[in-house]
Amino acid sequence: MRKKISQKVSGAIRRVFWTRLRAEILFKLWFSMKGKNIFLFGYPIHPNMGDQAQSYCIERWLKSNYPGYNIFPFNYITSFPLALKILRKRIGKDDLIFGHSGYFFFDPHPELPIYIAIARLFKDYKIVILPQTINITGRKLLEETSIALNSHPNLVLLCRDQISYSNAQKHFSNCKLLLYPDIVTSLIGSKEYSFERQGVLFCMRDDLETFYQSGEITALRTKVGKLIQTELTDTTIKASYEDIMYKKEAILNEMLERFAHYKLIITDRYHGTIFSLIASTPVIVLSSADHKLSSGVKWFPESFGAYVKFAETLNDAYEMAQDMLGEEYTHKLPSYFQDNYYAVLKEKL
Repeated sequence: MRKKISQKVSGAIRRVFWTRLRAEILFKLWFSMKGKNIFLFGYPIHPNMGDQAQSYCIERWLKSNYPGYNIFPFNYITSFPLALKILRKRIGKDDLIFGHSGYFFFDPHPELPIYIAIARLFKDYKIVILPQTINITGRKLLEETSIALNSHPNLVLLCRDQISYSNAQKHFSNCKLLLYPDIVTSLIGSKEYSFERQGVLFCMRDDLETFYQSGEITALRTKVGKLIQTELTDTTIKASYEDIMYKKEAILNEMLERFAHYKLIITDRYHGTIFSLIASTPVIVLSSADHKLSSGVKWFPESFGAYVKFAETLNDAYEMAQDMLGEEYTHKLPSYFQDNYYAVLKEKL
């Protein structure tokens, strides 16, 4: 009985929350669309700090490269048919459309249909979809996505690893394709930390992208724990919608500072890897259930070699940890990705 009551209460709260967000976007579309605007689809509102770090970096990049533009973020709740219909009527000739970076091109992702919808609805506007992992396996969904994107005359799709780029070449050949690193890499080299470093932090996911069983990770942590103190965390945190929306930068900086307190990070999170390098903390990268990590780590140049290692097995990870804990590090990395990629992205679009 209590469970049913709890479910009903949760459902009622969710409906009120959705109604509020949808009312807010409708109000903005009718009354706040002045001057030049950027419409950013796929905006995250959940407390995954990897996704929130992307939104922080995207907004920073947009403000830097398109000064004077208002930014209208659309999330999975506010990208509903009525809002898209009103946007279609009110969008201006100088307005721009961007798709948020991430793992949207993946069968279970609930927002892939939104990307398909905007490709169909805004064929007379250039659409830029920021770096994606592309891993659609269902034949019907892949065909639907392919038709929608290839039918658009001016769609730019950035792919954040070589396998995704190859998949895009095969299925989205009419789009302009760019092989580009995750936008959060643009923060690497931008921060300096002088904390005393102690212990090893395990930053591990707990979802359908997990490759190793929790017992296997526990066993590895036990082995490493005989060498040095360990702690466990994740990039998904407990935080309210208001905190995520209005205290994002502070929460992100707090997480980066935590990563800067350790001698070594071991992670199966792609953004756990990037956060480690922003904090100039050496990191061992474990496999995930797809190619995102094994392919994504190939972005890091030779100058990063001492700081980031990909472990094919958990035994490899343990041996790497032994070696890396015995190394001395300057804890300083260059702004390689900002200088070579994001400082010049606008002119490539």
